[in-house]
Amino acid sequence: MIKIVTMGLVALSTLSGAAIAHPATEDPVRATQAVAQLSPRDGGAQIELANALVRAGRADEAVKYYRRAMALDNVMLETRGGDAIWSHQVATHMLGNAPQLAAR
Repeated sequence: MIKIVTMGLVALSTLSGAAIAHPATEDPVRATQAVAQLSPRDGGAQIELANALVRAGRADEAVKYYRRAMALDNVMLETRGGDAIWSHQVATHMLGNAPQLAAR
């Protein structure tokens, strides 16, 4: 299964009409948390949540979700550029950068 790793596409699938109408007011972390809670066994959703946390400056929290993704099935993801990448590969790379992430 290939999942799209672009927060907008993943998050919009679960937002209400009001949230879609005013996307700038929606907290990206909360939106991805909702997706991850709906699919707790989905490694791609855990990666997406971790990425949102990193972008929000909450890298220390993101580490937990990258580790959770490593414990789940390795799923094929698609980057915004259209490349394919495995969820474990993303998590491993980001966890390897955990000290740098936490320093942000």
